[in-house]
Formats: sequence, C-alpha cells, structure tokens
Amino acid sequence: MSLMVRHGFENLNLNRIWLQVNETNQRGIRAYEAVGFVHEGRLRQATLQDGQYIDLLIMSVLRSEWHTPNL
Repeated sequence: MSLMVRHGFENLNLNRIWLQVNETNQRGIRAYEAVGFVHEGRLRQATLQDGQYIDLLIMSVLRSEWHTPNL
C-alpha cells in the first residue's frame, strides 16, 4: 500500500488519494491508517453483505499529510 501511495504522489503528481472500505474490514482499515489514511466520512448502510446492510468508510490521505516512509 505504501508503494502505491508513493507512486501516486511522486510519479502521478496527485494531491489526494481516497478509498472506500467496508466497516467490517478491520484489518484493511488498520493497514490504511498505518500508511497515513484518515477517516473522512461514512456512507451509512451503503452495501449489502451476507444479508445485512453495512456502512462504507471513506478514507483519504493528502500529499501535505503524507511522509515518505523508509522502504
């Protein structure tokens, strides 16, 4: 994930990278937070999973907030 964010900022010259993740995907959420993504919003009951409606979380990272990790 870190390499993709680095590519977006350094090679594609993006200012903001965002994503949607199911609220039930706790491992994914932790991974995104570790790279620098922050919670930006919630789409309530936006998707159906196993017969239940669940929320989608919107997360993003801005170029100004991102620090190049040591890889």
